[in-house]
Amino acid sequence: MGYLVAAHVTRTAPDVARLKMLPRGIAWAVYRDEDVPAWYLDTFKADRKKKWTFASPTLTRDFPIDLPDDLGALTRIYAALQSARLANGFKRGFLNANLFISKILQRPVCSFYSDDDGLDFACVSDNGVLQRLRCECGDLEIVYENGRVTIQPLQLEIEEDERDLTDFRQLHDPQAGVAVMERNKERSTLLHFVAGSELATFLETPTAPLGLGSFDGLEKMPLKIASSDGPAADPQ
Repeated sequence: MGYLVAAHVTRTAPDVARLKMLPRGIAWAVYRDEDVPAWYLDTFKADRKKKWTFASPTLTRDFPIDLPDDLGALTRIYAALQSARLANGFKRGFLNANLFISKILQRPVCSFYSDDDGLDFACVSDNGVLQRLRCECGDLEIVYENGRVTIQPLQLEIEEDERDLTDFRQLHDPQAGVAVMERNKERSTLLHFVAGSELATFLETPTAPLGLGSFDGLEKMPLKIASSDGPAADPQ
């Protein structure tokens, strides 16, 4: 795994007391952005010292792996991705963490999990209900919105043998809420493209904060306002 960045973001100040409802194995810290209306939740393993901020995905084993019953279309897509050996880009446990966090905070939460080695996953839920999901899985972009899944095959920068391209046309079933598009969209070569785009849209800002899209990371660390260790006002 390469340069990893992961966080859960709200547009209004969260009730940090509700974060005590997180699984006991998870420690957390909340940061406030001083430039845009954003609050960032960083989660990490409780029994280990944190080395880097926003660099630890919420631990999968602390949340269910299987998706809720109301996300049956996404479960079918995951099974197809698994058969095609592309499922690593679809983070079910992280999605369930997003659903849980938005439910306990009772507000919209945008969660993203991205690195420099092809992983690019983002989702938004509100009070435990998934609103939108977007991720790249190999040469496919998966988007969930309004209860429907769109599979967009991507044009890669380097020409590939057609036999090596993923063909999910058999999954096209509009009545079941699944649409498979033509391969007519270029894949972006920008770092954290999906995570950065989705976070910028969620926050209604021109560009994504937290150093998304850059190998250099954060130019300025947000203000730490609370953590599972107690209140804080630590600018680190």
